[in-house]
Amino acid sequence: MRIGLVVGNLDDGYYNRIAESLSQEFTSLNASLVIFECADFDYDTPSHYVLNMLCSIAACNFLDGIIIAPSTFLYHNIEDLIREVFEKTSKPVVSIGIPIEGIPSIILDYKSAFDEVISHFISHNIKNFAYISGPLSQPVFRLRYEAFLDSVRNAGLEISSDLLLEGTTGYMSGYNCAKGLAPLIKNGTIKGVVCASDHIALSAIRCFSENNINVPSDVEVSGFDNTGNAYFSAPYLTTINRNLKQIFKKAISVLFEQIFGNNSKLTYYLAPELTAGITSGCKNKTALDNNLCIPWSRFHGLRATSQATKTSGIIPRLTEYLTENNISRSYIVKYCNPIKFEDTEYEFETQKGILFYGFSKGKTVEFTKPFSTMGIIPSHLFNEIKEPMHVKPIFTDGIKFGFLFISISWNTAPLINDLYNELYQYFSGSYFNQEYMRLKKEIAETRESLMLSNKRLNELTVKDNLYKLSNLRHLASNMLQKRRGITGEYYLIIVDIDNYYEINERFGFSEGEYVISCVSNILTRSIRDDDYFSHQSFERYILLVKNIQNDPTQIFDKRFMHALNELNRTIDKPYHISFSWGYASAKMESNIDDAYVQAEKKLFEVKQKKSTISPV
Repeated sequence: MRIGLVVGNLDDGYYNRIAESLSQEFTSLNASLVIFECADFDYDTPSHYVLNMLCSIAACNFLDGIIIAPSTFLYHNIEDLIREVFEKTSKPVVSIGIPIEGIPSIILDYKSAFDEVISHFISHNIKNFAYISGPLSQPVFRLRYEAFLDSVRNAGLEISSDLLLEGTTGYMSGYNCAKGLAPLIKNGTIKGVVCASDHIALSAIRCFSENNINVPSDVEVSGFDNTGNAYFSAPYLTTINRNLKQIFKKAISVLFEQIFGNNSKLTYYLAPELTAGITSGCKNKTALDNNLCIPWSRFHGLRATSQATKTSGIIPRLTEYLTENNISRSYIVKYCNPIKFEDTEYEFETQKGILFYGFSKGKTVEFTKPFSTMGIIPSHLFNEIKEPMHVKPIFTDGIKFGFLFISISWNTAPLINDLYNELYQYFSGSYFNQEYMRLKKEIAETRESLMLSNKRLNELTVKDNLYKLSNLRHLASNMLQKRRGITGEYYLIIVDIDNYYEINERFGFSEGEYVISCVSNILTRSIRDDDYFSHQSFERYILLVKNIQNDPTQIFDKRFMHALNELNRTIDKPYHISFSWGYASAKMESNIDDAYVQAEKKLFEVKQKKSTISPV
């Protein structure tokens, strides 16, 4: 028989207690344990990711029952997700820590716990205290907060709302809340601080120490969970011992009753135990060091392997590392296609992986074919396993690369964390290097494609310009042949709208069309009916004007300026409409190409002389 324990995240203290408590229980029942860590790593974890993780665990055929710990998840509505997933499965399920509707739940009696804490403070003649909670969005802290208020009311006490503090997650939560309490402690308003967890209590004590507040002489402090005392030979924190061994033992008993059809009760309440420590003035047999330093230790085993193996890659180092640390089994599974948290759906039933590395009883294990990760590892390898195992996802930056499947024992949490850190750096480095090479190749291909497109566009532009010049020659010839005059002279005028692209980009395509329409009207009204007008491109126009005077350019300049001034005076636009023009005189026998180049040169000179005009 194989049972799954589902958690959001595992801290070292919780992990070691699980390893100690559950391993003994399952061994005595001839059953095996698989711990599934869901990597619910922050409050913004997408709901579809957590939901898919839970669904994939519920669908595991090798599990005969499931124990789930909702309080270890950070996702806000974890109770609803758990109920949604597990009410659809036929597998027996038990919740520990938080009641889930329709699922047998093992609950610590929080009301009884805080009754003991408050009674303990009252026995020390302390009735004025503050409360520091964790994030109330988390169900476990919400339940503790409500239970604390009930206990306060039952004791006939009152606490001002400004002394009920809500912290965030992490070690600094209690520290920042305690900073606001420091002045009240120094003036004697506060004599006791009740904290919703040991982490919060320890960080609050650190703050008090740095503000010259002595614990317990100036203020007494209590925690909750009894995880902080693991760092001390004698109880340091006054705290509530959840007695995880008792909770897990009851959870296993209820789960087995479900498996064999002998259970109908849904909620079980277990009594907590108060552990009195130095922080409330109890068992003060040794001097209290106010410079409390929490030993956030990390196991550096893999980096400490011999230098000789490092040049050969990570695989030889893994074998040496696991052997030296007496690890029974370890399998590293890499997904064929990494899972991105942003993907709203993925078919976990069809997710394939490869065995990146295998280690069993001192020997490496190989399996070259892709396999379904629904069975964690290939069945012939999985069926050999009897000891407790841990499934830890390997991910970074919202991308899950695979998972670590490793045997657990007492005090292996630092080793697993160390190995996990090495693996996520290795996989993420490999993944992002591949992504870099892929993007580099795509950019090169795109650049090549753009160069080819530009070449074709240039060819088309040249052909188009030659075609337009040919039309200009034809128009000039027709115009002069129809004109009954002494000379065959004409003027070729090139007109460009000023700041056309800026107007179009900033104010929109419709405004660009409006400017073209206005300029077109001005130009057509400025020439005779038998002159020629052509709109060559977005901002460019060509005029062919017969020369009936010595120099008509001054007349055109006056016409253009008058029309533009009148236009800008009457329109209500956030930009100014203007255009520049250049010209060249030509004859019937002139080369039209030369005239066009000369007109364009004068146009450029005009633009250079003009000051830059903003479209606004």
